[in-house]
Amino acid sequence: MKSIFIDCSLGISGDMLASAFFDLGVPYSIFSDNLINLNIDKEYNLEFNEGDSQGIKGIICTKTEIQCKELSRSLNDVKNLLLNSRLNDYVKKKSIKVFETLAEAEAIIHGKKISDVHFHELGSIDSILDIVNVCSSIDFLKPDNIYFSNPPAGKGIVSTLHGLLPVPVPTVLEIARQKKIPLTVLDDKYFGEITTPTGIALIATFKDNFGQPDKINIKKIGIGLGSKNISRPNFLRVMLIDENSDYIENNQPSYENIISQEAWIDDSTPEDVAVLIERLRSAGAIDVVCYSVDMKKNRKGICIQAIVYPKNKNLLREVWFNYSTTIGIRENKISRWILPRRTVSHKTKFGIVNIKQAMRPNGQASIKIEHKDLTKITLNTGIPIDEIRQKLIIELSEFYELDDWSF
Repeated sequence: MKSIFIDCSLGISGDMLASAFFDLGVPYSIFSDNLINLNIDKEYNLEFNEGDSQGIKGIICTKTEIQCKELSRSLNDVKNLLLNSRLNDYVKKKSIKVFETLAEAEAIIHGKKISDVHFHELGSIDSILDIVNVCSSIDFLKPDNIYFSNPPAGKGIVSTLHGLLPVPVPTVLEIARQKKIPLTVLDDKYFGEITTPTGIALIATFKDNFGQPDKINIKKIGIGLGSKNISRPNFLRVMLIDENSDYIENNQPSYENIISQEAWIDDSTPEDVAVLIERLRSAGAIDVVCYSVDMKKNRKGICIQAIVYPKNKNLLREVWFNYSTTIGIRENKISRWILPRRTVSHKTKFGIVNIKQAMRPNGQASIKIEHKDLTKITLNTGIPIDEIRQKLIIELSEFYELDDWSF
């Protein structure tokens, strides 16, 4: 399972994150295409150069300044700019979400409607490009999960277009409150902003979890440097990780972490339980089981248990609480070992059938024909299922030897 861990324990901004993604291996063409897709002035120059911060090597992003004075932009102005661009739908959607997060915070701070909020520094081409660059990088990498460390609050006072403001600035503080993002306090000699509004809005948009994953296998590391010269290293790092860190090659089982969610229910009909189970599966559950349990007051109830990949756990929680009578669920991290497996389609004399294949540690491959395909064939031909299964197994005997596996 490919995931990203963003260690922003020393600070985070949009350009630092974009620089780290470039260092991680996101092609420069992804960023240069954004200039074209946003129809930005051809003289605007975006560069990623090697640098160091207090001896730590990394990448720093530099941009040429637009000579003409930029006007402030409303949320609708930014939305229209993005929607009318040639960016893909994912990047448009995520970039707009970042600006909506910023606008919601600004509206509360200034006591305005969201439609009346105007971005100043945050509405500049620089800020828009930073956000789009990060969204494009994540779209390119397509991680299963994104983890963030807790960002630092910072301290001191900064000068803005609104005048002097305390750190963390009100926008950062409000987003942290709204999105329940815990801020850490560093024992730091530097007085100034180290978590920017853009940085925390990106965290709010993309976070799946806070903290380092339980088990990681680091594939690549990208270092993004901040532009400020402060009394300590000023950098952010992004790690491309494989959470199946105990995976052993040569047809051996692989290890992964998953989530177990369960509830005991004694006030639903069997018909309602059946619908709930189907909803849980549709929402991404790997599997769902149920069995009877004896509950308080000697009531007969049903235990429903779903196992799910961590990236889908929030969606399943919504199903539990919106479509069942339960008022609470038990949730635990569990681990499992799985054999290499895949589902493939194969043309047979009965037509196309889907086959589940697994590779055993001794190198033997096993197959199982999808039962729904067997059912379809028996209904169309009148041949008993057992006879169809035997004929297909003989026909597929050469298909046991496999030379390429995807998990």
